[in-house]
Amino acid sequence: MPFPRAHAKAIIVGEHSVLYGSPAIAVPLRSLEIEVDCSPTLFESSINTDGFCGRLRDLPKNFSGISLLAARMLGSHCVNLHFKSSIPQGAGLGSSAASSLAMARSLNFALSMRLKEEDILELCSQAEDAVHGKASGLDLCTCASKTPIFFSKGVPAPLPSLGAFLLVVYSGEGGKTKSAIKKASRAPKSEETMEKLCKICEETVENWGKAEKVGEAMTKAHALLRELGLSTPKLDEIVERCMDSGALGAKLTGSGLGGCAIGLFENETSAKKAQRSLSDFASWVEEV
Repeated sequence: MPFPRAHAKAIIVGEHSVLYGSPAIAVPLRSLEIEVDCSPTLFESSINTDGFCGRLRDLPKNFSGISLLAARMLGSHCVNLHFKSSIPQGAGLGSSAASSLAMARSLNFALSMRLKEEDILELCSQAEDAVHGKASGLDLCTCASKTPIFFSKGVPAPLPSLGAFLLVVYSGEGGKTKSAIKKASRAPKSEETMEKLCKICEETVENWGKAEKVGEAMTKAHALLRELGLSTPKLDEIVERCMDSGALGAKLTGSGLGGCAIGLFENETSAKKAQRSLSDFASWVEEV
């Protein structure tokens, strides 16, 4: 039985193009996680999270995924839910998917529902659709995975370790998923750029295990995402400073228009050296 928690994720290649049938590669960020404590109560259900604290039935509309899970899983039970998270919201790191997954696992355990993990993932998929519209499923699959994954046509497959280190740097600006998807689809030569991103994803899959080649692909992908208007001055700055610090490659990760950028480094020493040079931003180093 999985613990009632879930971790964050970062997309190496494939954001946006995955919505057009492209494969994608994403990695779990196990140092960033969310845990949900669930305790049954005789009184009305309540929730305590970063964005809201109060009665469960009073959740704002932007908590539509959590509301859907509560409606599907609680039945006549009343509980107190306490969310504890180290994942920044709106940073492109899968906080929504991780929240749903941790909550569903917690309810399953606390209420002795005996749901299988695949049943929990299906419920969480419905919650993600409620939040984002029709979600690709990439975030949820990666937040549930212990290994990097190759994601193609809605199906995840585990990948071996790349043998490198990822520096994840938060710009401090929240990403805007729905706005980013709309902007990408309306950008000049959007279809042509998506085809190029798809090709980069396919090449990255073929070169997985070769960190230098993966880094080169990441840098190419960032240039294309920037052409779609999805980067920001801060994200570009982070990418440039990662490259100046010896990164094999760097790019924004997630939907863009804010959120995080990532740099790929050959070893932990070089990743942490770059992290110190970017001390004006919140950041994390993760082995991938």
